[in-house]
Amino acid sequence: MSTPSEQEVDLFDIFPRSPEPAINERDRLIFAKQLTAGLALISSAIMAGYACYPDNQALAALIEIIKIGMLPMATLVISFYFTSGTKK
Repeated sequence: MSTPSEQEVDLFDIFPRSPEPAINERDRLIFAKQLTAGLALISSAIMAGYACYPDNQALAALIEIIKIGMLPMATLVISFYFTSGTKK
């Protein structure tokens, strides 16, 4: 059996992480605002379309996707931003 030598490179040390975060708090806030505004705009457009055409099955399916996926996603983005900045 061969023993590991000191010259072997650990794969996890090839790309060390910098101690500073790559995205600061201001950029995170802008991203959270843009994402939630985009989700609100898309959701509002789909809801308005469904209000105009309630018999459309595609819009009914998109309303279900909004209820199941997009609204919880917006909640997660908002809660991530406001809880990650707290300091103890």
